[in-house]
Amino acid sequence: MSQQTVHRKRLQAVLRVWIDALGYGVVLTVVATTVAVVTGIATGGGFVRGKILLFVTGWVLLAYATAKLWPSSRQDGQSGGRSLPGGAQATQFQTIVSTLPPLRWIEPPPPEDRMTLEGKLFLSGCLVLVVSFLMETWLGIQ
Repeated sequence: MSQQTVHRKRLQAVLRVWIDALGYGVVLTVVATTVAVVTGIATGGGFVRGKILLFVTGWVLLAYATAKLWPSSRQDGQSGGRSLPGGAQATQFQTIVSTLPPLRWIEPPPPEDRMTLEGKLFLSGCLVLVVSFLMETWLGIQ
């Protein structure tokens, strides 16, 4: 097998991992945004309260994912700890996400190569904060 073929296969594997993780992150961000905005409107705070709820949700997701990704002992930290790629963790939400386009059209990465649930939650938290930021800066929701 040529070196170019090896590089191409590795790139395809990395792309499949990131498409899987981004698909999860985008769907969770859409759900969080919808829930936050609907809750903000239903409680009389409008889009402003929805944006604030989304901001808090983003930080909660980041904090939770960081706590779960943190090495449990000093030895874990020295040996690399729990890296982002990890074993199979098929939650019901992940199963639903995998049936949505474009994920259903792409062969999923092997379970041992997938990003862990905690890594996907961290990515989702970042995306939620980006949406909250865009609501304030681009949409002018103060």
